[in-house]
Parts: sequence; structure tokens; C-alpha cells
Amino acid sequence: MAKTRKKGCSCSGRWLGRMHSVARNVVGVCLAVMVLLVVMDVAGRSILGAGLPGTVEINEYLLVVIGFIGIFQTYHEKGHISVDLLFTRLPERVRQVLARVDSGLILIFSLMFFYAGAERFWSAFKTGETNWFGAYVMPVWFVRLVIPIGCLALCIQSLMNMWQPENGSKRPQAGEGEKAPRAIDVVKPST
Repeated sequence: MAKTRKKGCSCSGRWLGRMHSVARNVVGVCLAVMVLLVVMDVAGRSILGAGLPGTVEINEYLLVVIGFIGIFQTYHEKGHISVDLLFTRLPERVRQVLARVDSGLILIFSLMFFYAGAERFWSAFKTGETNWFGAYVMPVWFVRLVIPIGCLALCIQSLMNMWQPENGSKRPQAGEGEKAPRAIDVVKPST
């Protein structure tokens, strides 16, 4: 009996799944460190009269990591804000085409950000650019490296969505798995 292969390469699916897992963990750790730094800074100001040096600067860098690594994960989970009023009423084939167009546009913009981010990273790396973190001097290149990494991951995810348009055309509906969040619930008044 012949085995049937699933659509898409399972190898790329596992690899992409690992990337998503790493992205979730990195974002989670960065958020925890940000919260911890802010709490320590506020406690230091309240109790000792002086905050933690470099807290604001470190949090700015962590925010860059959260933003550029988190965008890849958010796109995968379809966690971005979308208005589905018209989209859900379209035929499935049209939704697949629009999902490919959407993924293509995201690919184009993420490639542009990748190129610009890689240029800025390389410039900071070559020149040894540094920044003051309160009392500390830190190199800038490592945080600038996050931008092309996050954009490259977004490029890969958008290519996967273009390759498998059924993944990009399905948006979470209420009743499927977790309840989809709604901005406005229309409630009929009881008579």
C-alpha cells in the first residue's frame, strides 16, 4: 500500500516550528527582563533614591528585540489586527488569491527592511559603534543584528504562506479552537 505525502515538506514545517518556539521564548525572556528591570528601577528610586543606571537604554534595546522577533511570531499566529468584514464573505478561491497577494506584499516590505537592517548592522559592526547605557558602554551591532534576523524570518514565513495559501487564507473564526477576539459585539436588545 502506497503512502500518501502531506502537502508541503514536513522537514520545513518542523524547522519553522522550531523557529517559532525560539521566537516565543526570546520574546518571553525579553519581556520578563524588561518588567524586572522596571520594577528594580522603581524600587531603587523609591527606597534608595536612585534608579538602576542604564535601565531605559536596555529596555529600548529589548523593545527592538521584542518588536522584530515578535512580528514573525505574530504573523504566523495571525495575531495582527485585521478587519474581516468583507474577507470572510468572499469565495474560498478569492481568499486564497488575496492571501497570496498579502503574503507577497509582506515579503516585499520585509525584504526592504532586511536589506536596510543588514546595512545598518554591518556599518555598526565595522565601525565598532557603541552607545552609553547609563554608566556602561555597549556595542550597538548586536541589537541591530536582530532587525535583519527578524525580517528574514518574516520573509520565510510569508514565503511559506504563499506556498501553502490555505494557511494564509484561513483566519480564526469564533468557535474554532480558541474564541476569536472581537472588537465590537453586536447585541440585540431584549424586548
